[in-house]
Amino acid sequence: MTDYEAYDKIFSKYPDVVSIKDVSKMLGLGIRNTYQLVADGKLHSLNCCKKIMITKVEVINYVLQCAQQRDDK
Repeated sequence: MTDYEAYDKIFSKYPDVVSIKDVSKMLGLGIRNTYQLVADGKLHSLNCCKKIMITKVEVINYVLQCAQQRDDK
């Protein structure tokens, strides 16, 4: 699957920039674990008006990277 195909198919109902709450829903994680991914640098974020925002592309890249690591094992 190319990056363009992934972008069109994965999380298509979400906007291009999402909140921590949205990311936690997208990944099936709790809020604390999602904040930890940002703190650990696994998800790059944008600070916008005292809100942490993450691009959908970043979330998709994280999911694809995790899938690739799992396949490599």
